[in-house]
Amino acid sequence: MASINLQDDIKANAEFVEDATSRSELAARYTDFEKTLSFWQAVKLYWRSSLWILYGLLLVFNYGMDGIVAGYQVSVPKFREDYGTPFDTGTYVSYIISANWLAIFSGVSQITAILGALFAGYIADKIGRKYAAGLSCLVSIGGVAAQYWSNGSLGILCAGKAINGIPLGMWLVLGPLYASEVAPLRLRGVLAGMTNSMIQAGVFTFTGVFYELGAGTTKSAYMIPFACQWAVPAFILLTFVLWPESPVWLVRTGKRGAAMKAIQGLHGRDTPVDREGILAQIEETLALERSVAGGRDTLSYVECFKKQHRSRTLIVMFVYGCQYLSGNTFIIGYGTYLYQLMGYSAKTSLLLGLVFTAFTFSVNIIAWVLIASVRRRPLIVWGQLAAAASLFIIGGCSTTVGSKTNIAVLVFAFVWGFLYQVSMATVAWTVGSEIPALHMRARTQGLGNVVLNFMTWLMAFIFPYMFNPDAGNLRGKVGFVFGATTFVGFVGTYSFLPESKGRTPAELEVLFDRGISPRKFQDIDLDTLN
Repeated sequence: MASINLQDDIKANAEFVEDATSRSELAARYTDFEKTLSFWQAVKLYWRSSLWILYGLLLVFNYGMDGIVAGYQVSVPKFREDYGTPFDTGTYVSYIISANWLAIFSGVSQITAILGALFAGYIADKIGRKYAAGLSCLVSIGGVAAQYWSNGSLGILCAGKAINGIPLGMWLVLGPLYASEVAPLRLRGVLAGMTNSMIQAGVFTFTGVFYELGAGTTKSAYMIPFACQWAVPAFILLTFVLWPESPVWLVRTGKRGAAMKAIQGLHGRDTPVDREGILAQIEETLALERSVAGGRDTLSYVECFKKQHRSRTLIVMFVYGCQYLSGNTFIIGYGTYLYQLMGYSAKTSLLLGLVFTAFTFSVNIIAWVLIASVRRRPLIVWGQLAAAASLFIIGGCSTTVGSKTNIAVLVFAFVWGFLYQVSMATVAWTVGSEIPALHMRARTQGLGNVVLNFMTWLMAFIFPYMFNPDAGNLRGKVGFVFGATTFVGFVGTYSFLPESKGRTPAELEVLFDRGISPRKFQDIDLDTLN
């Protein structure tokens, strides 16, 4: 792409506002302008709104913590002693949490997160994105309090996790939803993909805390990690009133003046950003979606499964579900426990978990580059195939016991971590933010997260029965199971996932309305099609 004079184009685009004969012309001109920007030009122009998007994505930080808390807590000897029962394994592990309780502890927050995801779509469309966020943070603080003061009671501990699961499900909708509605075209994929970066930041932080405290012999070894879950919701609760509301929601609810104020809050008053162009683009996209829907302006979960939105909804639901078909629970959630069962000490296992988390967190930077430069479809499709191969190798190496096979398992766990982070873990959030119609995103992403949390619960519930020494005792051989489910994800995404990179919501609306094959989205010239 030829270089452009950014300031001249901004000035010309602003001057066009005075000459525009209709809002549609203004919206079209702004869309054309956005497409001329390079990635770094977009960063320079939209840096302020990008920071607000990252603020919104802080909501998902605690999801990363909750996703590993069960696996890490059971690897803490003092936690097993206070909450578990004696179990003679013939090794240094003298206490365990039974498979039944571990299944509940691991999976209860995902069950209630399903409710949270459904509530999020409804509440966010009723009271707005930021007030829904404030409400969810208040609920989370109460749920974490129950965990912190459970005092050896697995029942109270799991009740606290159940309460906290509701805001967790809401956050997975609200953070990416806000990013998808506010991010400019050139930055949309990267900013939506940073949902995974925030989750990984939570995982990394929690892993570091457990590494420092996990081998301790006092209650602080597990109580301080519980308390860490208060930090982000408390911060959001104290500051969310400063957060500009989503202008898409404001336009959708007829608050045009408030939408313009929100756009000013996102981009600043004294900036060259064309605020009228942004507002016109939102208005025209929503108008187009109403037109394609035959004039209907309904927001409901039933609407997601009607002809106009069905395929888009199913794509998002399938891609979100694939995140936990891909071995996430095994390698990320229970990696440290696996290392202990392989014979490593608690301290060494926690160190390996910390190194793995630091590695996957750093891989996210590579994922940002790939999202900005490579199409979504090949990243997910071929990443799934390669990740499936890695999991099969881990399963094969786990059929025999020895130092060499242990090393092989560790190596391919890291290979899987790289492949997962640059494909499904990151790009799924980008796809989920781009595929739904603009006015249906809260409901569609809510349904996507219902599937994600159901799969998270399902894997967390059945995994201990496959993995635990007092149950199936498969240990690393569960790589065969997750290799097979990841391959299913490869087949599904190859068959049905369309390319959305570089397409505006209005352009995607046309492509879906015309019934274009998902495998041909990237090849269609809309001017020729029209």
